[in-house]
Amino acid sequence: MAQDRRKSFGTRHMHNAVSIIFLSLVSILALSFCVYLLLINAKLEKEEEAVKLELEAITKEGYYTKAEANQMVEDAKIKASVEATNSLKDKIQSKLEAGEGTTSTIRSLFPEQMVVASGGRYYFLPISDNIEHHGFADTDFEIDDNGYLQYLGNDESVKIANGIDVSRFQGKIDWKKVAESGIDFAFIRVGLRGTSEGKLLVDDMFETNIKGAIENGIKVGVYIYSQALNEEEAKEEARLVLDNIEPYNITYPVVIDIESADSETARTNELTSDEYEIVAKTFCDMVKSAGYEPMIYGNVKSFTLLMDAEDVDEYGIWIAYYGTPLYYPYHFNVWQYSSTGKINGIDGHVDLNICITDY
Repeated sequence: MAQDRRKSFGTRHMHNAVSIIFLSLVSILALSFCVYLLLINAKLEKEEEAVKLELEAITKEGYYTKAEANQMVEDAKIKASVEATNSLKDKIQSKLEAGEGTTSTIRSLFPEQMVVASGGRYYFLPISDNIEHHGFADTDFEIDDNGYLQYLGNDESVKIANGIDVSRFQGKIDWKKVAESGIDFAFIRVGLRGTSEGKLLVDDMFETNIKGAIENGIKVGVYIYSQALNEEEAKEEARLVLDNIEPYNITYPVVIDIESADSETARTNELTSDEYEIVAKTFCDMVKSAGYEPMIYGNVKSFTLLMDAEDVDEYGIWIAYYGTPLYYPYHFNVWQYSSTGKINGIDGHVDLNICITDY
């Protein structure tokens, strides 16, 4: 019995010792965890303090918060917009004060487009890369003191010939004096179609002019002022031209003049571009079949609004644009650069041209 009591006491003593050890270990672990938390907290406090110091340093260096930076970007955009607007206004003002017209000023602001004024409005047309561009720089041509256009570019292959185009409006011409003035070629008007009634007429001075030019060594081409409405009328105009030039040595192109008439009663006012193109192509194809070089005359409006330059690209191009630089990006053969030329042998004004194609 005494032995059992001693055994029981020993067992309880052992259990107590184990409990004390276990509780001690738990206490040590809890203490260690608390110490760990204290260390982590101290580290975080140091990092927070470091971040605060860094932010203070950044602020002192001129950096900004995200919100402040976004506001600064918006302010910069507004400022840039105002500056760009003022710069544009200054540019427009300076051009207008220098005497440039409204259309010329607007064109200078849109270099990637063709700007055409017609009917009290402006048309903005993309410049096509599907047609060959002439490649001349703005500074390649200049009008000299005599009123003639001269080529100043570096391309030695470019050879220009000086020419005029005439009709009965020039009256009686002294072609000998014209030749002595350095004129190499002349386009002689064969005839015209009336803008309202559509009657075909031969120019009163055609025969006199073409004989006088050829007799004085001036190379000649011819043209007709068209107001044809359709394929049949275009054929009529071609036949009138071909019949009248048959006796003469025509070395320059045979041309159809495609322009919109400045008249509310003009018969072509309602023509579409497709209809204009049919007229031009019909005329040119007949001329080519007869053995002559076909060409289309027109201004910037002619080759943008009346016709699409791409659709008549296969024919020779005679572009009318007065002054320099030429406001037409595509290839051309003849450039009518003035309507107020002065030539010995002609009373009053005459159209001046250069040709860059050797015919």
